[in-house]
Amino acid sequence: MRAMSRIGLVAMWVLAGGSALAAALPDSVTGAGKLAIDEKSAGRDVLRAIPAEAAMERFVMKDEKGRQVAYVGLTEGEVGGVVFVDGRLAGTLTRRQAEAFYSCRGFATANQRYWGKDAAEWADSLLAQMKPAGAVELVFSGKSTTQSIKSIVDNPMVGQLKSLIDMGTNPLNVVKTLNRTREDMKDKQREDALIAALGTVEPGDEEGKLAGILRPQDVNFLGDDLVMAYPKYSVDFLVQQGRISMLQQPSFLQLSRGQSALFYRPGVQWTRCTPTGWFSSSR
Repeated sequence: MRAMSRIGLVAMWVLAGGSALAAALPDSVTGAGKLAIDEKSAGRDVLRAIPAEAAMERFVMKDEKGRQVAYVGLTEGEVGGVVFVDGRLAGTLTRRQAEAFYSCRGFATANQRYWGKDAAEWADSLLAQMKPAGAVELVFSGKSTTQSIKSIVDNPMVGQLKSLIDMGTNPLNVVKTLNRTREDMKDKQREDALIAALGTVEPGDEEGKLAGILRPQDVNFLGDDLVMAYPKYSVDFLVQQGRISMLQQPSFLQLSRGQSALFYRPGVQWTRCTPTGWFSSSR
């Protein structure tokens, strides 16, 4: 079974609510299938429906006009990324564009300039470079890659499944394993409640709301701004002027400190990896 408790965190906060999707969802177990999106599709529902195997990244932010801009980069298919504005489909990126957008923002972050610090400029160029779309069909194979959110975020069910497999026939092992499984279940219930609370945090909320739910596991100070990072869930929350201004998964702060190779692409002109030049960075 495909475990979604951590990966599903993003689906709860990326976009505002709305109507149902325009088509059947991908298979809930394999992640394979097709997803049709149109102008009536609700962004939140779309983000929930995109399998974690196929999602390379997701973020949501407020632009300088006060609009909510959300983006999901994909690991496969002809469509490289999908852009939503105020919860509705706005446009798409090609595979080449999506890879450049990902790599260049990772490059900036790895070079001590967290991309969210210039999120408004990156968002402006994203909206300028996207191809406006009223409808799009996404196709998913169900296969995961090293850059998918599923690969980056640990599967919380693995430990429990391993315990059950290792139970064996020894009565002592059975008792120990069952006791451990009960504790794991309590932990899972606490974890689910925590994730549900984190899922209520949106751009515009006060920093204290997030800290009250869960204190950051890592912090990067950016002058008066800061990134509150949660490596356990591979999520970043950018705080500016005491309020959440952006949410990003996977955590670019986390990746830049230990997995920056994920941002590498052959043939990139890295000096062009700026908020206004990333789309011309590929040779």
